[in-house]
Amino acid sequence: MRQRVITGILFALGIAAFIIPSLWYPIFTVAMAVIVGAVAVYELIKALRSGGFKPSCGLIVGGTLTALVIFILTWAFGLTVEASLALYLLIIGSYCLACGILIPVVRPDDESALRNGLISGGIVFYVSFPLYCLCTGMALIGNGWYYMLIGLCASWISDVFAYFSGVTLGKRKIVPHISPKKTWEGCIGGAVGCALAVMIYSVLVIKRVDSLNIMIVPFCAVTFFIGFLISVMSQLGDWFASVIKRRVGIKDYGNIFPGHGGMMDRFDSAFFTLPVGVLLALIAINFF
Repeated sequence: MRQRVITGILFALGIAAFIIPSLWYPIFTVAMAVIVGAVAVYELIKALRSGGFKPSCGLIVGGTLTALVIFILTWAFGLTVEASLALYLLIIGSYCLACGILIPVVRPDDESALRNGLISGGIVFYVSFPLYCLCTGMALIGNGWYYMLIGLCASWISDVFAYFSGVTLGKRKIVPHISPKKTWEGCIGGAVGCALAVMIYSVLVIKRVDSLNIMIVPFCAVTFFIGFLISVMSQLGDWFASVIKRRVGIKDYGNIFPGHGGMMDRFDSAFFTLPVGVLLALIAINFF
């Protein structure tokens, strides 16, 4: 437990070292995204290969680097976040679909080629899309730092509320075949706690920073719903990563964070919540 707490504190300080300067220099976020993405891709490939799958390293690295190039170009040319995301989805979406057929074409005698091609494309999208959302949110949205802070940190806030709700009230298992310790009480407690935290943060910080002209009650309702949605996505992200671990027969994706596992073990939930941070920013920009 002591090691877990120390690692958690050091991890939080490490994230802060990148995120705080990003308020003025978004390049720090890009640097963090590159590090997280590179390690996450390595851990996923290693995990899947240990389970008998054979994703293509070349296709995965090529796809993630292409996503990075798209972001750099859209940032350099000053495109809007909507245009940047559209380009990403068109190019990387097509690339991921192409991965499904490229490996069968190259390896016609391999019966698992189609599966491995689809897995390769899936890894590209799984890792690059949330990190692309983080970078575009920070760099291309006015005051985007404040929104992406929610997308990045709300998953961990949800985990904290879910843990204490589960420990104190948890009785009914929700997905015992995936996460034996998860309960309905913890799930609901995490969602409500996260929703309240996002609502309070939005009222105290975002409404003032962006000078949003909206009545407090509707704004609270919208941000509470967004916070609830973020928690749901966070828990889905955790389950998705757990399904992969169960399928390939591993406990953790790595050991770079003693007591916590690997990079994927720390960012599995955030990969599902970062796009919601961009969603909140787009709602605020276009409707408030």
